Amino acid sequence: MLHTSPSSSHRGFTLAEVLMVVAIMGTLFVITAPKITELKARTALRASHETLESAFATARASAMQKGKRSTLTLSGNTVGVTVLSGLTNTATQVVRPLLFASTFGTTVAAIGAAPTTIAFDARGLVTPVSATIAKYQITLGSFADTVCVSGAGVVLRRGCRL
Repeated sequence: MLHTSPSSSHRGFTLAEVLMVVAIMGTLFVITAPKITELKARTALRASHETLESAFATARASAMQKGKRSTLTLSGNTVGVTVLSGLTNTATQVVRPLLFASTFGTTVAAIGAAPTTIAFDARGLVTPVSATIAKYQITLGSFADTVCVSGAGVVLRRGCRL
């Protein structure tokens, strides 16, 4: 005759154990979800900031490299760069339109009197040269960042001061 003890015939978890694990997991989720959301937003904002800085730098470098006028255009949440090339001064796209809303989920806007079309001459200077600093704000939900460009066309990396 085979004898089994009552404890060995019951395998698995009790309802109390399962509820305890679910409660612990729920608590961890409630604590970490806002942090993860904030981290994703800050990462998207940083990527947008670097992309916009890169577009300005590309427009400036293209003008100097080709020795011709280059233009950065901000239209809605889209930024593009063209440079004149050849003997006929044909506008050539250097940076295809960057769609900030669909790529990063961010919005880009000129602040105050900042121009939405910035032209760089063959020396890499904004034309016409301005005494003011152009500011462009990138936002995602409650988070915001600013890209500042000097009147000469240089991106200011340490805030909006010269």
